[in-house]
Amino acid sequence: MDNKDSEAEIHPLKTEDVKPQENHENSVERRIVSKQSSRLSRLSRWRTAAFFISLFLCLIIVFAFSFIIPCPERPVSERTWFRNYDNAAAYQFLAIEDVNEDKVQDVLFAFKASNGSSSFNRSCLDEGLPSPCAFIAAVSGTNGRALWERPAAEEVEWMECGIKQLGGAETLGCLVVGKPVSLTAVDLRTGERAAE
Repeated sequence: MDNKDSEAEIHPLKTEDVKPQENHENSVERRIVSKQSSRLSRLSRWRTAAFFISLFLCLIIVFAFSFIIPCPERPVSERTWFRNYDNAAAYQFLAIEDVNEDKVQDVLFAFKASNGSSSFNRSCLDEGLPSPCAFIAAVSGTNGRALWERPAAEEVEWMECGIKQLGGAETLGCLVVGKPVSLTAVDLRTGERAAE
């Protein structure tokens, strides 16, 4: 203790200078740390805000596409369907094409009858053909609904469907070779005669 007292007498201001200098260094460090922490806290707040804003925008986009913007309605496809043609005889011809452009394959076939189905009420006389005559028809692959049917010839000798640009049309067509000798091109989409 005597050493401390004597040293204090020799250098009375030395201990007091050390303490303020240490306090000054501590306060400078505290200011630097507090500035850095305030910057980090501000940066942290901005990051949090940016995260929640982007999350909110993503949710708005998801809900817009999920609920507001409607999905296109697709035709309900039945597993099995049945189509009956009374007093008709079928030809040995069957084709599968997408007639109504619904991305479902439809069925094309030929049959001989005096009148078409009740859906279209077309007869052989409408085309100037003797009764009974050969009809070609297209039915939907989703539910068997008749898309079109038309009298084509007295008898069907040969028939081919899916021919591109038949009769100058942009769509696919069917070519029907009839008996007595006749050649008919039919538009696959509408069933109307394209050329002869």
